[in-house]
Amino acid sequence: MADVSLGPPDRDRLFGGDGAREADRAQLLLVAGLVMAVSLVTLVVLLNATIYSENVATRGIESADGEALEVRATAVGGAGELIGATNRAEPANHSEANERVESGVEDLDAEISRSYAERGGVTHLNLSSVENGSRVTGELGAVDPNASLLAGNVTRTRGFVIDVDPDSLNETDPAGAVDDAFHVDLNDSTGGSRQVYVYDGTDGNVTVAVGENGSAPTALCETPPDGRSRVAVDLTGERLGDRPCPGIWPRGLVAPDDDDYTVTLVNASSAGGEVTATARPASGDSVSTDLAATATAAVYEATIELRYRTAELRFETAVRVAPGEPDA
Repeated sequence: MADVSLGPPDRDRLFGGDGAREADRAQLLLVAGLVMAVSLVTLVVLLNATIYSENVATRGIESADGEALEVRATAVGGAGELIGATNRAEPANHSEANERVESGVEDLDAEISRSYAERGGVTHLNLSSVENGSRVTGELGAVDPNASLLAGNVTRTRGFVIDVDPDSLNETDPAGAVDDAFHVDLNDSTGGSRQVYVYDGTDGNVTVAVGENGSAPTALCETPPDGRSRVAVDLTGERLGDRPCPGIWPRGLVAPDDDDYTVTLVNASSAGGEVTATARPASGDSVSTDLAATATAAVYEATIELRYRTAELRFETAVRVAPGEPDA
């Protein structure tokens, strides 16, 4: 007959022997490995989600910024053209000039509103304030051949351009320019000065040189006339003809708003052509000038308030518009 009796219990199974302990350690390692794997997967998923969210958010901000800048540029460009057209029309007085700009901004507001409404945006443009000044023009041959005040006691100047006749310029060099060349003299209220000379340098080239406090100037740039009857010397735009000419306009002279300066045309008999400038006086509405017959009321600058809204964007700003003004 078969023996069905049970033997004594296995001590290793009840109390754990070397084999059981090894099995337990293997299970713990397996569980720990699974936990670490799950943790790493979770970390990767969270990291990817964060990167994706940041990219989406960044793209949205850049898109909104670009749209807002586009609206701002449209408003500033339109307002600048409006101010320029108003001043060139030579209004009878500053009240008329201001009314024209105010009416023009209203028309510009309506035009921009229609344009951006088609794209789902709502815009509003409002004229906040204006600063008056004078637009001075004149032929160099009609001014005092020694010295004529173009604009006195001004704090800002823009659109300062001299269209010179190359054939009328004296032929000289930087050493002789102080005595022989036509130049613009800029004197600030602290006693500093800048001279911008225009003369025939070599081979008939129109040359621009700059000096400080009456010292011998340094030639900055030159250009051949190339058959042109006149070459534009843009002082505030720092250009000679169609070429850049950095260094013409004195940045430090025009930076402080509380320091005024004067602009004088010297030795005008050594050049022929036309001068144009728009200036903002230190006080009042008009600048003092010896070219009173050709000085007209002008809007020097305007501040406009702009609002633009879409379903995703709300943009509001106030921007100063002074077309042709150098960066001081």
